[in-house]
Amino acid sequence: MEAFVSDCIHCDIHDLLEPELTREGADLGQIASKVTEVLADLVLSAGPDDRAALLADIIANLGHFVLEKGEHPEASDEPKARRH
Repeated sequence: MEAFVSDCIHCDIHDLLEPELTREGADLGQIASKVTEVLADLVLSAGPDDRAALLADIIANLGHFVLEKGEHPEASDEPKARRH
């Protein structure tokens, strides 16, 4: 069976995470650790000369998105998939 992937990997990732995030007793630290492991795999898929710049971009983007999304919190405290 072939997995369906949309045109938006951002939305696909949220769809995959949503059941874990909404599960009672969800361990956000453990979920974040697994997402971070995926990012590490992504960095390691780049050539050795490109890894430092990619890692810097990831960290800069993370900071930017946390600040941007923190300015516009959702009305509900429940985690929801943020779709485009």
